[in-house]
Formats: sequence, C-alpha cells, structure tokens
Amino acid sequence: MRVLVVSDIHANLAAFDAVLRQTQADRDAVFCLGDLAGYGPDPKECIARAAETCTVVLGGNHDLALGGVADLSNFADHARRALEWTRPQLSPEEVAYLSKLPLKTEYGDVLLSHGSPENPLWGYIFSQSDAEIAFAQGGFTRCFFGHTHFPSFFIEVQEAQGTVSYKIGYGMPDSIIETDRENRRVLLNPGSIGFPRDQVDTPRFSTYHRAAARYALFDTESGLWQFKRLEYDMRKTAERMKWLGLW
Repeated sequence: MRVLVVSDIHANLAAFDAVLRQTQADRDAVFCLGDLAGYGPDPKECIARAAETCTVVLGGNHDLALGGVADLSNFADHARRALEWTRPQLSPEEVAYLSKLPLKTEYGDVLLSHGSPENPLWGYIFSQSDAEIAFAQGGFTRCFFGHTHFPSFFIEVQEAQGTVSYKIGYGMPDSIIETDRENRRVLLNPGSIGFPRDQVDTPRFSTYHRAAARYALFDTESGLWQFKRLEYDMRKTAERMKWLGLW
C-alpha cells in the first residue's frame, strides 16, 4: 500500500489541495498526523477535506483546543489569536469532530502520533535526547509524528556489540529512509503541509508565489519512506490571512 503522510495543515487549503492533486496517482491511503486548523484562513474546508480523503486523522494541539479539550492559555499569542478567530467559524459538528480526534493511534505495525509518543499533545522531537525519550517508550519499530513543522528522521540502531547508536537528520526532498532494516527503529516527521518552519521553506513575502508544502510517501510493502516537497502559489492565502489579522 502506498501512503501519503501529511501533518500540520493548519487551515491552508491551497497547500493541502496542491499536495492531494500532486499525489493522486501515487497513493492508496492518506495518514494525517494532526493540526488541521489554526493559523490559516480555511479551517472548515481543511476539516472537510481531511474527513473526505484521509484514512486516519489524528488531532493536534490546535485541533483539540478548538474542540475544547486543550487550554488556549498554553499557546503563543499569535497562535491563540488565530484559534480565537477560528472557533466562531466552526459549526457545532465541526467542533465535536475535532474534540474526538485521537492524538495517537496504530495502523498496522506503525505508530502514529501528533507529537512525541510519550506526550502526543505537546511533546516535540528535535534532538537526540528528545528521540531517546521517545524510543524509551517502547512498543514501536516505526513511528510517524508531526508537531514540529520540521521534516526530520531519528534512527535508533542496535549495533552488533550490543550498543545503541543514533542517526539524526533533516528530511531533504526526495531522500529515502529504509524503515524495514533489521535492528533499527525510526521516528519520522514529514514536515508541515501548511506552514513549514525550516530555514529554507518558512513562508516569506518574497516567496509566496512559490511557497513550499512538505509531506512524505510511505510504501508499506518495501518499508521505504520518501520525503517530498511541492511548490504552490500561496499569495491569495497570505493576502486573506493579512486581511483577517491572522498574520
């Protein structure tokens, strides 16, 4: 099965639709690792699109805040303002839908988590020490996670001498990670569809016409994970965000 793995859409419909169109012939399923809403101007549309197209939809901290599960006081000012704008845009049915999304689940032999497995609501994985804490939770060989908006990989390798080593890196576009190799466990983040935060792809005024959406493709038979990057036109989305006071 060929799986499109997306995360942190954040109400950016232009980016989400661009990725769905690009991958239509390359996927049999879609895993969404959470944060459908927040930041962007199209929460209703992104919620509907995810419900229609995704095989698995997780909730993120922004989603659960909108669903009344997470506390708004835990968010930075700009994130909280966007959530305060978003909430009145949603119907009671949409609020209920977000409130019931799981933060973590399993699909086959893959653990899916919005944040780190031990704290899927708020936990970030940026460093080796973060990854070691996540791996220490046990119970998984492969974990796909989001939340950081940063395409990345963390690989734990059991060496022949009984020691453990780690490989950590940035998910360069089109680079491939072999997840089925013996004596290794992996934590993989596809990056953000709507608002990447790495230095190259963070949205800027000068690059709105060719903004980047980050995602990944995973083949369940071969165990191959491929980081992907797609450029799309974000100008109308950015203009609406500015007009609505979201940016």
